[in-house]
Amino acid sequence: MPQPTGDGAATTALEDAAAPAPTAAAPRDAATTRQGRLEFLDALRGIAALVVAVQHLGETQWVGLLGWSHHWFRLGEFGVLVFFLCSGFIIPASLERRNDLVEFWIGRFFRLWPLYLAVVAVALGAWALSDRIGAPEGYRVVEDSLLNTTMLQVFTTRPLVIGASWTLGYELVFYLLVSVLFLLGLHRASATTAVVLLVSALALGGTTTVFMVQRQPDHWWTFPVAGALLLLVAAARVPGLARQIALLGMGAVVVVALANRPHEMYFSLLLLGSMFVGTVLYRWTVGQLSGRTAAGVYGLGVLVIVLCQYTWHVGYLEPISGETPSWLTQTATFLGAYAVFGAALLLRRYRWPRPLVYLGTISYSVYLLHALVLLLVLPPVPGGPWANFAALLAITLVASALTYRFVERPGIALGRRVVAARRERLAARG
Repeated sequence: MPQPTGDGAATTALEDAAAPAPTAAAPRDAATTRQGRLEFLDALRGIAALVVAVQHLGETQWVGLLGWSHHWFRLGEFGVLVFFLCSGFIIPASLERRNDLVEFWIGRFFRLWPLYLAVVAVALGAWALSDRIGAPEGYRVVEDSLLNTTMLQVFTTRPLVIGASWTLGYELVFYLLVSVLFLLGLHRASATTAVVLLVSALALGGTTTVFMVQRQPDHWWTFPVAGALLLLVAAARVPGLARQIALLGMGAVVVVALANRPHEMYFSLLLLGSMFVGTVLYRWTVGQLSGRTAAGVYGLGVLVIVLCQYTWHVGYLEPISGETPSWLTQTATFLGAYAVFGAALLLRRYRWPRPLVYLGTISYSVYLLHALVLLLVLPPVPGGPWANFAALLAITLVASALTYRFVERPGIALGRRVVAARRERLAARG
């Protein structure tokens, strides 16, 4: 159980969980920090990473777990939603703390890509060297490998080297959307953005076709053309050619990604809308939005989730377990993530168990490494399914602690040095 404490002093920390800076609108939020990181946010990430790993590793040992998750509660998807709410809470704060789009993207690159590229390289090496592990049928070594380095491969019909990487594509689209809003000066209109995305999820849920541009159904061109016109109008509001080009480029990626999404429109928009619900809750904690507004947007999210799942969800037969997730299964999963995030936010002034906070610190490694462990799948160990599961989970956690120490942290430190060098160059010029 979390223990109450006073405010923590913020120090330099990993920017994706650093405590938000105080604003002029209100005193500093009283969320507890440890070494400059928000404890409740790390605890949530620890929970999310653990349930995703437990779901995916457990499925390899018990078909019943797979069937239960498809019938009652999507445990892995719940963890992903918690991750997305956490990203929505802290990513815009990270950008606004820097107030520099280039610095923000330098930080994102060195935070995410070093570990991701290392994991992809190991997976590709395993495919090349092992007779037991082969690449998916039709995998194009050069083209598909390069595509998988972008993190946007989920928005194509090409194979994913790491199956869990589909969430990173949505994270990247969220970063791009936040950046576009920043260029337009609309980044603080988080409540409006969340409402537009949530209502659009309900209104547009079944009106467009999955993989629109690639498979080219009838009238496939309407979505990208409408997006291009909207971007041109938006770019006209931005001063400076460089900023206009940046807006058009990043906005185009968002439009093309949504036009080629692998999920129904309602699902994709619910994911993005939920991230902005997290942003709205952040703005409430620092006094930029009223509690009534934050509660209203959160409540709208809950309502739209129920209505969208009831209206647009189409179940599919899971071939191994034979179960078909219903709209109630999906609704419970989404609402469970909202409830856990909301409860942790209300308990943000309390101390959280150190092991859980540390697990959140290494959660990115846990998320990617458990997928790699699944790919490499070790031979069974004596003792049956429980022993196998324990071995897989232990390997994941130990490997994650090592990659955090020797890959993630050095990458972040290198990013900081790049940012510092850039600042020095800019200072010297002017």
